[in-house]
Amino acid sequence: MGKHRIKEGRRGLRLFGGRPPRDDLFERSFRSCRGCGADVYVLADDCRDCGSRTELRAG
Repeated sequence: MGKHRIKEGRRGLRLFGGRPPRDDLFERSFRSCRGCGADVYVLADDCRDCGSRTELRAG
């Protein structure tokens, strides 16, 4: 098999060592609701928690 190492840590065996990269795209796909502060998907029309309308903002 290649030069990859198998590490055994707290969660058992880990292939290729290291930690999985952080998913910034997932984090950027949500924003905070202005009404209640809940996480809202960026393309949603309104908040599921409080029902306030959301608007698309650039940047």
